[in-house]
Amino acid sequence: MYPTNFGENAIGFTHLMRDLGLRVLVPSERPVLYLLPEPKPLLPQEGALLLFRPEGSLFRHRTASGFLLPEPDPEVKAFAEQEGLGLALYPPWLRREELERALTLRLFALGPGMALSGLLDLLLKLPERPLLEVLHQATGLALARVAPWGEVLGFAGPVPPTHPKTPGEGKGYLALEAGEGVLVVYGEEERLRGARGLLEVAARLLRVRALEKSLERMQEESLGEALLLALVLGEAEPERLFAFGFTEGVEWVLALVEPPAVPGRHRLAEERRREATLELRRLSGAYLDRLGVPYLLGVRGNRLVAMWQVHSPKKEAENLLAALPPGSRLGYSAVHAKGEVQEAYREALIALKAARPGEALSFTGLDPVAFVLLQQSPEDLKALVERYLPLPQKLLRTLEAYLDSESLEEAARRLHIHPNTLRYRLRRMEAVLGPLSRPETLARVHLALRARELLLG
Repeated sequence: MYPTNFGENAIGFTHLMRDLGLRVLVPSERPVLYLLPEPKPLLPQEGALLLFRPEGSLFRHRTASGFLLPEPDPEVKAFAEQEGLGLALYPPWLRREELERALTLRLFALGPGMALSGLLDLLLKLPERPLLEVLHQATGLALARVAPWGEVLGFAGPVPPTHPKTPGEGKGYLALEAGEGVLVVYGEEERLRGARGLLEVAARLLRVRALEKSLERMQEESLGEALLLALVLGEAEPERLFAFGFTEGVEWVLALVEPPAVPGRHRLAEERRREATLELRRLSGAYLDRLGVPYLLGVRGNRLVAMWQVHSPKKEAENLLAALPPGSRLGYSAVHAKGEVQEAYREALIALKAARPGEALSFTGLDPVAFVLLQQSPEDLKALVERYLPLPQKLLRTLEAYLDSESLEEAARRLHIHPNTLRYRLRRMEAVLGPLSRPETLARVHLALRARELLLG
């Protein structure tokens, strides 16, 4: 018998085929644990089915169990005999859906056959991609694994082009937290309800696996953190990046990320800030690891420092931010190809100061006014605001609406006031600031408003 480590519930190919009343052309005792429709890289024949063991893939036929064909094929028979695979025929008049359903019932115990515990045991041993296929076959539901940044990491069955990115449920779908992303399941409401227990077990299993992978990844990342922070401080040679996969002359960026603000000055607030920063590191590592490029991560205070080799800086920075908790903000440097890590850190810091919550801002994308203002200290910016905008809050909102509008009437509509009320407020402001028709007055006001915006974050 073909050796297996998958317990008593594994069914041999020949036994399964005879149990279903199908004709066996090439017997095999290889265990069968799930089926894969349309194995086009191996079998171009229409209607072919490929039966797989857990570690199988379309391109590794030695991990397959056998083939199911609607009619004989000498080449496939010779191939099966050579490789030790099984081969069986099913009646050409039998609908594919009926055959697949019969196999599913036999393998996954949704009818007579293997106990449900056998299916759970199988899920525990499956890699992620076959796991989705097995869940699809066992429940008849379509599934997709979706990353926090929206990328589909794997799917089984007919799924729609777009998917929810957060846990929840709606008409015809159920999205469950699955570690790094969500497991989204599609189907009829009744079938979703019936399979919910099994799906929640699968989602919990994916969460555990994601946590295990995260811990392994963070152990590896800790080796690079010391180098990254030493480079930022100018205490290490850039040539050492080679040891972490960075290729000389290949472009990279450095980013600084802040989590959503945590109010308070007490110890509990500090603990939450630290936890939020560590969560940024975990999620950033998951994204950059999935991106498949050399990267380094480190923590300075309550900020995450990330450096990685880039292909599309803007897209990658925005996707990285999308993988993080809502309200995080990110500033990243210009693209570099040499060892100017200290310069890149300074650029990322300037961009981060100008970024709003939920924004990924590039140093090269800063407007000139923000670039000049961010060279100043917070105390200097505060003095600029106090000197050139000595107005109460209501008049400040009025001034911003007036400057952002194309006409006085449009500004009045945005403020929900009468145009004459707006004219009265403008006269009050001009008595303090000077005539808003003068370019020098407008320049001072614009600088002060931009400084105020930067101070508010």
